Amino acid sequence: MKNIKLYIAVLNCIILTLFSCKKDVGFAETEGSLKLSIGVSEKVNVVSRSLVGEEQEILEQNCKIRIYSGETLVQKYQGIDNLPAEIALANGNYSVRVTAGDSVAASFEQRFFEGIKEFAIAKGETSTVEVNCGIANTVVAIAWDQSLQEVFKGDCQVTITSATGELVYSSANADAKGYFSLPEDNRKLTCKFSATTLGGEEYVRTTELSDVKDATLYNLTYSYSSIEQGPTGGAALQIQIDETPLIEEEHVITIKQRPVITCKDGEETTYDLEQPMYLELNAQKDFYVQVATSSTLNSLMIQNENFKQWGFIVNQFDMLSLEGQEEALKQFGISVSEKKQTLTGDVWTIFFAKKLVAQMTGTEGSVSTTIEAVDAAGKSRKVVWNIVASNATVVTDEIIPYEVWTSKATLRGTVTTALESDPKFRYRAKNTADWTTVEATLVENAFSKEITGLTPGTTYEYQAMDGEKASSVTCEFTTETTFQPDNASFEYAQTLKVSTLLGSKNCLFFYKEGTEMWWDTGNTGSVTGGKNITTQDSSIKNSGDYSVRLASTSIMGTFAAGNLFSGKFLGTEDTTKGILGWGRSCTSRPTALKVWVRYTPGSVTTKGSHIENGSTDRGIIYVAVGDWKSSDTEYGAEWPVVVRTKGPSLFNPKDVGTIGYGEHIFTENYGTDTETSMKEITIPLDYEGYGGYNRKPKSIIIVASASQYGDYYEGSSSSVMWLDDMELIYE
Repeated sequence: MKNIKLYIAVLNCIILTLFSCKKDVGFAETEGSLKLSIGVSEKVNVVSRSLVGEEQEILEQNCKIRIYSGETLVQKYQGIDNLPAEIALANGNYSVRVTAGDSVAASFEQRFFEGIKEFAIAKGETSTVEVNCGIANTVVAIAWDQSLQEVFKGDCQVTITSATGELVYSSANADAKGYFSLPEDNRKLTCKFSATTLGGEEYVRTTELSDVKDATLYNLTYSYSSIEQGPTGGAALQIQIDETPLIEEEHVITIKQRPVITCKDGEETTYDLEQPMYLELNAQKDFYVQVATSSTLNSLMIQNENFKQWGFIVNQFDMLSLEGQEEALKQFGISVSEKKQTLTGDVWTIFFAKKLVAQMTGTEGSVSTTIEAVDAAGKSRKVVWNIVASNATVVTDEIIPYEVWTSKATLRGTVTTALESDPKFRYRAKNTADWTTVEATLVENAFSKEITGLTPGTTYEYQAMDGEKASSVTCEFTTETTFQPDNASFEYAQTLKVSTLLGSKNCLFFYKEGTEMWWDTGNTGSVTGGKNITTQDSSIKNSGDYSVRLASTSIMGTFAAGNLFSGKFLGTEDTTKGILGWGRSCTSRPTALKVWVRYTPGSVTTKGSHIENGSTDRGIIYVAVGDWKSSDTEYGAEWPVVVRTKGPSLFNPKDVGTIGYGEHIFTENYGTDTETSMKEITIPLDYEGYGGYNRKPKSIIIVASASQYGDYYEGSSSSVMWLDDMELIYE
């Protein structure tokens, strides 16, 4: 039996380290550090099949790392390459959840790994946490005893069915392992054995496994034995079940991380190379740049357009291929201070002498040095070491992109020498004359100020100030635009012909002729049965000529919820199960969604695991912004989220791609004071409980349904929702 333990990321003895983005080695009063090593292990016989390079690459790009404080998500990352080199956590108790692979309903190839570990952060200390991600699927393997050949001819098959998926095992492929993701409310597998007897008769036997566990391997052995049945004898098909947790044996395969490049000065102060480094004119400091790789270092390119001017022979060179120029480079001020090999790769330390740094800071302004490392696995990282030289007491820092909203932004500055007065900022819209000056808050050697009342989609410039003395560095930022959905009052619609299994049908689409579609509905599927379930309505509206009417119904014996969503209806599976592409481009961050609504729920006519017949149906409206990247192999390159109502790929707002989310569930009549009335509702977006404030979205999803559980084909065929005048609200 071959057993796998797969380690994700791995510098310094397979340790993935997260620190704070600070220039000081010490931590702030309420911060500690987390060192996190992550592994994925599987105790399953995979027959000589190991993870190939492409599979490793997929796991690297899509593994999800989430850190929680209680139920609150505080940090989340997707992919090893997207992990920041440094991050800090406040004092307290946390848990980390790491997932890798694909959580599909049933597959012979795709596996899902998960690991959860609790840990604590103490002030000024480093906590080391190892998370062993075990396979989270229910795994089923089948052994075909040779005795089956005594009574059956040809191939024997076992069809294993869960509530959401199905796999067919064959004795011709005896080594197959099946991976199942079971819903929490249905922990059952049905196993149907089918074969043909030597006499040519079909033989079928069904067995049910109940209370099936995750992260467990079920070995099913099918065999035949003779039994006594009176004078003529008989036969029986026997099943032996071996239930084994997948937690014991392991084998190591390494997934490589990109090189990590860090910088310290001679006093062991650490610098963030993602940010400018502010030094006084003619600074007399030594610096050490460390490059750590998870494979052998193949090249280390260093480039500065001033090197020749300052006395070296070229502006760009490879530290691993100096061709006899090592001594000349050392005299210039650059040399290898330390070079060592580790179990996981190389660590090189490059020394930049103070005499070279003095040249870098010889005149006021900025000087950039590019450092790029490439290892034997083809992994690379490039950083730009930007030194800003000035004798000013304060310097202006570049703004952090996610701290810029539509009408507010956080300005930041750094104290370089002793302040003469209180720190301030001044700012103005670019190409205007008058500055606005604001007091700043000073913490150690950094100061900041959130400014408000800005104009959306406008470029501003700003300077840090020591009293009335302004920094020589001027920085800029542009506020987010106030994005709004197209056709948000649903005044425009057109009827187009679509092809269905029953021929060409008239389908209603909610966009103006000659423009691009933004909204879509389930009409493309429902018109197969002759119905548009989402329509315009001129009798109930808030303004203009129309509202949009979402009416749940039953079509050809299948429940269909009246719905509207930002995206496109892509097609169907099994005739009635929809495939939907969700998400439209949006890089703004709204704080709420306002919409006028009228809702009349009916009594549930199609029950399921979520709602009972006779109970009152529920309607729902939700909005989400995020940077989703769908793993759907057919449509994922085009759509941020692909929903397949056949299952299991329904939208989960807790997905790692979600940055902000808000919803409202309607449990009774709403906006029905008169026969034609509507009522406005505001749905706030929660950022803190989802992706947080430190990411910018790429897409927005807005969904409305007259039946909340329409994705599961559950609800009332008489529930109706009207919508009008939708608007995104911004700070």
